[in-house]
Amino acid sequence: MASLARGRDADWRNPWPVQGVRQGDAAPSAGATALHEDGYPVVFDVEALDADRDEFQDHLNNIAAVRMFNELRTAYVAARYAPDWPRYVRRGGLTVAVRELHIAYESEGWMHERYVGATRVAQRRGKAVVLEQRLVEASTARPLARAWILQLLVGADGVTDWPDWYFELVAEVQGAPVPAAAATRTPWGPPP
Repeated sequence: MASLARGRDADWRNPWPVQGVRQGDAAPSAGATALHEDGYPVVFDVEALDADRDEFQDHLNNIAAVRMFNELRTAYVAARYAPDWPRYVRRGGLTVAVRELHIAYESEGWMHERYVGATRVAQRRGKAVVLEQRLVEASTARPLARAWILQLLVGADGVTDWPDWYFELVAEVQGAPVPAAAATRTPWGPPP
């Protein structure tokens, strides 16, 4: 039995530690409450790393939110879809690729502040999946940034369909089915 378990888990690697995102649910805060009320079922505490510091000021540099959003996507998968989804991707020789990433900065962030962030699968669009993300300051819920991401599942023969069972996992985590939209190309940028 032990050898069967080792064989089954041979291609599974624990994706934690994700840098700057604390494992487990976010501590109670105004920010966590605001994200839950905005429809994000999974919220994490997010810490600024020294590399996020602007070289000349004590605020977050221009790519800090990009790094935080990337880590939040990994944390979301690790916390809610592992090991089944990462194992499926790895065994199938697939890659989850970001096709588009749009970020709207809503306020200035400071290194001493604590943040909370969240990710959700917002929509199926043809062979693409649309994710939405938000970062807010934890104690006040002041918006820091929001992101809109278009992801594709890519195999050896190009872009492929996401399996139906992936959307079943998402619906279980998020509490509702993922809405489908037409696969037409929308104007550049996040939805209004």
